[in-house]
Order: sequence, then C-alpha cells, then structure tokens
Amino acid sequence: MELLLNFGFAWLAVGLTVILSVIYMTRRMIKNASDKKAWVKLNLKLRKYHKEIGLLLIVVGLIHGMNSSFDVLSFNIGTLAWILSIILGLNWLFRIRLTKSVQWIKIHRFLTVAFVITLFLHLNEVGGIQIISILSNRDSVETVTTLDPGTLTESGQLIYGTFTDGTYTGSATGYGNDLTVEVVISDNTITSITIVSHNERQSKFYAKAFYTVPSEIISAQSLDVDTVTGATFSSVGIINAVNDALSQALISGSLPSDLSLPIKRGH
Repeated sequence: MELLLNFGFAWLAVGLTVILSVIYMTRRMIKNASDKKAWVKLNLKLRKYHKEIGLLLIVVGLIHGMNSSFDVLSFNIGTLAWILSIILGLNWLFRIRLTKSVQWIKIHRFLTVAFVITLFLHLNEVGGIQIISILSNRDSVETVTTLDPGTLTESGQLIYGTFTDGTYTGSATGYGNDLTVEVVISDNTITSITIVSHNERQSKFYAKAFYTVPSEIISAQSLDVDTVTGATFSSVGIINAVNDALSQALISGSLPSDLSLPIKRGH
C-alpha cells in the first residue's frame, strides 16, 4: 500500500504537471498552428479547470510526501517542488493585487519553470523511470533471496538440529505488524527466504534490511546475524519471522529465543 501511495501519487503529480504545462503550450500553438480553432478549444477546456488541477497537484504532492522516504518538512528537492506548487497557487490567488505592481503572469511562468525543473531534479534524485519497475512489483513479494553455495559456511546446514524439507511461512513484528516470510528448506539447509508481505514504513529504512538480512541468514545457516544499522526493527522482524517458520519444520534440536525489539519505537 505504501508503494502505491508513494510512487503512484508521485507519477500522478507528474501527470498533473504535464496537463498544467500543456495550457501554456497550447497558447503557443494557437499563434503558430494552421488549425487555430482546435488549439483554442483545447486551451479553453484546460483553462476552465486550471485552478482545480493546480489544487489537486498540491494535495497529491502532500500525500506523496507523507508516504515517501523523506519527511515532508525536511530539506529535500521533493519538498522544494511541493512548496513551489503552493507558491504558484498563492501567486494565482493574489494575481489581482500583484497586477497593480507587476504582471503576475510573468511571475507565474517563472515559478512554473522553476517548479518543472525542480520536479525533474527530484525524479532524477529518486531514480526516475526505475520507479515504474518498483511499482510494477506486487506489494506482497518484496524480495527473494536464494542460496548461493559459494557463500555457505563449512557445514552448509542449519546449526540448530534436524528439519523437515518443505516451504514454511512465518510472521513477526518489525517496524509494523505482520512481517511475513516464506522459507524453503532442503536437505537441512535454508535455500530461499522470501519476504511475502509487510507493513514496514519508509523504504529507505527497510530496503537494505530486506536484502541484507535474508542473505546473511542463508550464508550462515543461522539466525545469529547482525541487524542493519538504521533498520533495526525491520531486521529483528525478519530474523524472528524466519525463526517462526523454522519452528514449524523442526524435528529435533532447539531454536533460539526471538530477539526483542528495542524499547524506543523507531528503526
């Protein structure tokens, strides 16, 4: 859900920006095109809802910011773009007063150019078109880590005892509730760990843990692995969820106790 709110609303904001920019582009086309009537008609339709689209852009930008990896009120390019969108709205709102001293439309166009440039800088900052590939992945499958025999310890098998081959699902609490993993066991060895669902917040925190912790568990064939700095809650959640899955396959031996989450709530 977070990915939808974050990346989905990000691209919705881009789409709204394109629509708002087209209004100026159609004005230019009216002057140069042979079929002026069509461009005039399109320009009038877009101008009719210019205010509503601009307001929607501000709201969409806020929703995106609240679900992104950056705090809305922190210093970053995304927040700067959102602030510029608000200033654009205020410029239009007070256009009558501004007209007395300077042409408000010139200020509006300057702010629009600044906003578009800042928006594209923000897109570049977060990886641009890569967002589409992230959004296309289902929220339910975040990452899959599979066995690389070259990284195994000497024994190459789980250190806790004997386990039944199969695929097992385990859940635990990370930053959010119900961090769920799928663990595949073959010949007393964990061969795959898949994070199938979670309620973690802010991918800049949990993403590294999602890729690092399962790999280290598989490499060590042990739950005694380091947590990721800055993603302690997510790291502990993964370890405990794998422990829960392993408990369902245990035939003989014993598993360690679940790790405790830090007292202070946060990554």
